[in-house]
Amino acid sequence: MRYLVVDDTEFIYPDTDVYATGSQVLDLFSPRGSYAAAQVLFWDLPEDGRIDIRLSLPGFESEIYGLLPIPVETNAGMSDEAVRPNNPSRRAPFEVCDCLRPYDGTIPTRLGRGGIYLAVPVSEDAVPGTVTGELLAGGTKIPLRLEIFSARVPRTTLKIIQGYDRRPLENFHGLTPGTPEYVEMDRKYLAALRRMHQNMMFTSGVKVTKTGENSFSFDFSALENNIRTYLDAGMEYFTAPCIGGRHSWSESTIYLNGNIPAMSYEGYCYLSQYLPGLTEMLRRNGWLDRFCMEVCDEPNNANATEFRALCGLVHRLAPEIRLMDAMSYGPLHGSLDIWVPLNAEYQKHRAELESFRTNGAEIWHYVCCVPRGEGFINRFMDCPLIESRYLFWGNYRYSLTGYLHWATNCYQPGQNPFLQSCPEHHNADSVCFLPAGDTHLLYPGTDGPWLSIRAESMRSGVEEYELLRLLSESDKECADRLCAACFRSFNDVEYDPTAFRRIKKELLKAVSALF
Repeated sequence: MRYLVVDDTEFIYPDTDVYATGSQVLDLFSPRGSYAAAQVLFWDLPEDGRIDIRLSLPGFESEIYGLLPIPVETNAGMSDEAVRPNNPSRRAPFEVCDCLRPYDGTIPTRLGRGGIYLAVPVSEDAVPGTVTGELLAGGTKIPLRLEIFSARVPRTTLKIIQGYDRRPLENFHGLTPGTPEYVEMDRKYLAALRRMHQNMMFTSGVKVTKTGENSFSFDFSALENNIRTYLDAGMEYFTAPCIGGRHSWSESTIYLNGNIPAMSYEGYCYLSQYLPGLTEMLRRNGWLDRFCMEVCDEPNNANATEFRALCGLVHRLAPEIRLMDAMSYGPLHGSLDIWVPLNAEYQKHRAELESFRTNGAEIWHYVCCVPRGEGFINRFMDCPLIESRYLFWGNYRYSLTGYLHWATNCYQPGQNPFLQSCPEHHNADSVCFLPAGDTHLLYPGTDGPWLSIRAESMRSGVEEYELLRLLSESDKECADRLCAACFRSFNDVEYDPTAFRRIKKELLKAVSALF
């Protein structure tokens, strides 16, 4: 049986036979506390995809996933003027092997060909050195070499928050909230987030009751239950429910609880009753240092003045809660404690945004359906896979202490992510078609969430950030040099996967010298 080993930095496409990292040997390497991973493409498979695949590597287990092709209908959001080399990686329509379906004795096939993603867990106490074995695939023996570096992936210090939607547990898995089956499925999704090193969650669950004119009561019990569930899953940090929202992107007014103008007297009464109650609940549970709060997601020029005034009011009423928001650049100075600009906006307005690092303020970055074009990296399915990990090299390059994305499984109404990657999206009075994969890094599988290879790439990128950060504590010049060899800016990265592989090994060797 013909086969080809492909590195985990390249997407596999059902119609492509040639890859930059193509090899006949599984040449794996990993730090301790991570995974050694690669893909293998097979030809001449039976129509049902049945094939016996086993790892023969004494002392090591394996995770095997079938590569499931997913359609990319359009290069949504990408104008002809915005096209750059590698952006997009391919013109749509096409299919890409993004979904990782757990191996059950069969793998997805198309015209006798299919592939797998192999991940070998390397424990924190693994013995450094080189071990050899083979991957047995049908009657084919694929030589395998695993190099384990002394370097150990540190505990995640980067704050990582991505949107998690529980509705698919009902819509796709057919489960009823509150049942044991629902709770167990929820745990599986949260475990998938933790695998990506996510450690921070958006929260919800405040019940608001209007008890009279300018009088409100607040029930925080559902919010508390959600937080405890997330803590049990290993999450460490949280955002309190967002204070306000917009009805239109061109309107200056920000609304509280759906329809209360934030700058009205009723708005003041609402906040003066809600925020002290929220603060007291967090203090009672010992959670104040774990929390920050969004004020109004993605403020813009139209509502900037009101946004700054609202931030001032919230700071006055809840001084112990830090404020953060995802944002483009605009006249928002002085409003936030944690600034989360789009990576492209950070780069274009770096001097101004860096001036906000005062009084303990932090700067993170985020991506969503933008940036799209000008060579800026993102995590789309029509961009090179390696971009997903470079997002976190950007965190190291610019000392950005967090990363935000709105969606890990936020499928849009009517969207089946196995069949549609670019759904229609409504946000206030704005309507667009989202770029491929913007809605998700997880797929609603038959037995739980199925990972994407982009999720695995993200996991690797977070680990590489932590290794660079660790190295910088003793040899910043070396860490900076290695980073610059791959990542120079958010729209200037090294796309050659063989060059990346060489630099990654240099990084692991440098960090290993610390152990």
